[in-house]
Amino acid sequence: MALVNMTQMLQKARKEKYGVGAFNILDYNSMKAVIDAASESHSPVIVQTSVKTVKFWGFETMMGWIHELTDRSDLPVAIHLDHCHEIDFIKSCIDAGWSSVMMDASSKPFEENMRLSREVYEMAHPENISVEVELGEIGGVEDDLSVQDEDAHLADPDKVVQFLEQVPVECFAPAIGTAHGIYKGEPRIAFDRLKEIGERVDTPLALHGGTGLAGEVVQKCISLGCAKVNISTQLKHAFIDGFVDYHTSSPGEYNPLKVIQYQYEQVKEVVKSNIELFGSVNKANA
Repeated sequence: MALVNMTQMLQKARKEKYGVGAFNILDYNSMKAVIDAASESHSPVIVQTSVKTVKFWGFETMMGWIHELTDRSDLPVAIHLDHCHEIDFIKSCIDAGWSSVMMDASSKPFEENMRLSREVYEMAHPENISVEVELGEIGGVEDDLSVQDEDAHLADPDKVVQFLEQVPVECFAPAIGTAHGIYKGEPRIAFDRLKEIGERVDTPLALHGGTGLAGEVVQKCISLGCAKVNISTQLKHAFIDGFVDYHTSSPGEYNPLKVIQYQYEQVKEVVKSNIELFGSVNKANA
């Protein structure tokens, strides 16, 4: 199957109240682990790429990986550019073959956020590429953008409605109290605000900062409209810990392929457990 955008998979997920995992990969091995986990679970999946990761490996290299892993499969897979602030970089990903992109202008004033998001929307739609945007600021750290917890602010439901009337994107990420990275304390999720947004718009919502949230919190967010669930930090930990744990348990072993295989298994297990949590097992035949 050719790569797909996020549109149909997220619309179906929102309607049926399950979540599609968006997993931030780091290299070919982690991309393979994500896709293999989804295939074994018969689940749709979003391979998510940060700007830093794309810059490190290159556009053509990453698209070569994704095509090798998906072209002979019937699994619905989207490759999504996560949290990008540069329109030129988004255009480069579109030209290279990404099936979905995120314009993150959430740090800008509301009107400018809408203007920049509209520009990306008009660029992407003729190419059948889905678009995600964000309103409010999600705490923690994502690439080079730092937002202090005390300064993070929640999305205004009225502005969410206004935004989507002007820019009808396929996925909307409202700030509801989650954070990127590792939570320093118990996260305070604004379920009431999420519920109101979910009742007022039909657009599938994205839950950012999924790593570290209790399973029941994630499932409640999904029930209130979050059809896309981002997992990044958890994969980074599995990626690094896979190397460290293998070397610790086998200090005299210097066969790189064994280490890489162990790392692959650790990442794949994280992905499979999240797919089960999100309820997307056996949902691949949309």
